[in-house]
Amino acid sequence: MEQPIYGNKQERQVYHDVMLHYQTARQDLEQRITDWNKKDELFRSYIDEKNWPYRALVFDPRIFTALYEKTARLLANKPRGRMNPREGGDALGAKINNEILNFQWDENERVESTPMLAKWALMDLNARKYGGSFGLGKWRYEKSNGKVIFDGPDFRALDNRNCLANPSYSTVKNWFQYREYLTFQELESVNDIAKSKPIYKNLDFLRQAMDKESERGGDRRDTNFLSRNKSIKGLEDFLGTDSVYRTIEIITEYRPDRWIVFSPKHGVILRDIPNPYHHEQIPIVQLKYYPIDDDIYGLSEIEPVEKLQKMLNALVCQYADAINMSLYNPIKINQTNGAVQMHTLQFGPGAKWLMNDPSKDVMEFQSNPSGVTEFVSTYRFIVGAMQEALGETSAAVSNLVPGQEGKTATEVKDLASSRSARDNFNRIFLEEAIKKQMMLWFKLNQQFFFNSYETAKVIRIVGKDAIRYFQETGLDANGLSDQAIDDLTDPELMNSVEPSDLESPLYPVEVGGETVPKLVMEEDNQTGSLLLEPNDLAGNYDYIPDVGSMSDSANKDTIDAKLQAITLLQQPAVLQLLAQEQKKPKLSDLLIDYFEDIGFKNADQYFEAIQPMEGGMLNGQGQTGQSVSGGAGGFTPGQPDMANGGVGRLSNGFQAVSQRQNQPVVS
Repeated sequence: MEQPIYGNKQERQVYHDVMLHYQTARQDLEQRITDWNKKDELFRSYIDEKNWPYRALVFDPRIFTALYEKTARLLANKPRGRMNPREGGDALGAKINNEILNFQWDENERVESTPMLAKWALMDLNARKYGGSFGLGKWRYEKSNGKVIFDGPDFRALDNRNCLANPSYSTVKNWFQYREYLTFQELESVNDIAKSKPIYKNLDFLRQAMDKESERGGDRRDTNFLSRNKSIKGLEDFLGTDSVYRTIEIITEYRPDRWIVFSPKHGVILRDIPNPYHHEQIPIVQLKYYPIDDDIYGLSEIEPVEKLQKMLNALVCQYADAINMSLYNPIKINQTNGAVQMHTLQFGPGAKWLMNDPSKDVMEFQSNPSGVTEFVSTYRFIVGAMQEALGETSAAVSNLVPGQEGKTATEVKDLASSRSARDNFNRIFLEEAIKKQMMLWFKLNQQFFFNSYETAKVIRIVGKDAIRYFQETGLDANGLSDQAIDDLTDPELMNSVEPSDLESPLYPVEVGGETVPKLVMEEDNQTGSLLLEPNDLAGNYDYIPDVGSMSDSANKDTIDAKLQAITLLQQPAVLQLLAQEQKKPKLSDLLIDYFEDIGFKNADQYFEAIQPMEGGMLNGQGQTGQSVSGGAGGFTPGQPDMANGGVGRLSNGFQAVSQRQNQPVVS
């Protein structure tokens, strides 16, 4: 029976157009799901007992381990990207917008049950298993009991089996459809694009169409595809069986100029609106590590090693069967004229076997042990081939034999170099995907961050570098305006006005009729509140992600680099060269950063300023002294060859070396 289509003439025409897209994308998706099910079986270390020729059921989880280790190496820390100013932007605005994005990243983790890093880890795994993955970045406005609990950009990793992408192109182009299963309660109370009431229409037609069906539940997911992850564990998919919260299969088609929501099984258009985002982009982020020329999906990392994994499983199970066979070898029995009494052939201590001729009536079957003896070399060969295909090692840079003991330092270094080469190649595509997500958030901030009646918002700043930058810029400082300076220099007012009375914030912000600084520091001077205004989000900026900071070795590399810098700054020659350039290192700041990286909390509490004493300046040991020609004792300010805590020089241009004769300084 032909499905009825509800709505007016225009809605029926729109439904016809989106259904053509739906049928094309679904035909492509169903073919991919068949292949994805095989990938999931290998990733889940699943063996089908019915079609397995061996008694042993042993799966060597090489694919699972390799993919998870790759994800863990790339996505271990929060990214440390930065905004660069473009047309209409400036350095201060770039820093402010960067802190807004950092705040929203943390806020999304606080409100969502899934942290942002976990979402990107899911994106990464899907891209490695299926060749590509998709994420949806939209503005989310959520209220509970009349109180706003979330108002900001959101990001969600999408299920590949519900992504109906345009298969005609190798990128997301013209349209992208995503399938969801929503309830009537959600359709009546949720609005996913704006801070207003829900705007779904034709819900009465949808309810009428569903009431005509004989089933009490809603639209079932297993009519579109069987969840292989559930069936592997023997579970049933119950989505769509609840008669109280009836689910409806909803398809949203995202276009650059329009968003269309429809129900493909009930012939109803639920929403047809212009793209609510001013940037007029499809809000889809795609990640693929190994692109293929004309396919929207890239190459799966499982595909090159799929047959090697099956071969490895067969080899291990064959070896296990051979070992079991050797423990209980078959026996050959001579039954001519009842030579052997079969009921006496029992394995056990003290058992008596009755036969006519023990030398030939019962004999043990001798199997060929050549396959067992060659197991180790064959196993190493297959594992080596898999490691090379997965990028864990490469014959071009290492001659390491898998399973070999006594690895040399060169071989270990070659292994790390090979993994690093593949990871660096993956970072190129991961950076572009994260950049797309952050730029979507930035564009949404420009449109939705401030309501029409809001003049300022507050976000918390906890990063030490950001606080230092804002303080050096003067966002928390007070000063004299041009009008205040004129009042102080006016002969009639200069005697009656104190300068402190005329001070005002250098970056004033009006909040509740009161003028306050743009940055308000807490008493501990470790955190602060940054007051944002609509013009802070004006201008164009470009986000530069630092994916290297997300790797598991990023912290160790940073600690090693800071320790090397501390060691370098202790060398007298370096201090002298800096002094000649009228510069001195901020060693205390470097030490504080280093201490916090290795685990100290609030490391600046272990440092305090030395107060100068009357009668002289302080030398590097905290003692007073006067400048002398020999370079010993203290130093005078402005001495050209002396840095703070540096090494003194003699009047004849020679360096003063403790407990040694003076030697010429090599420039």
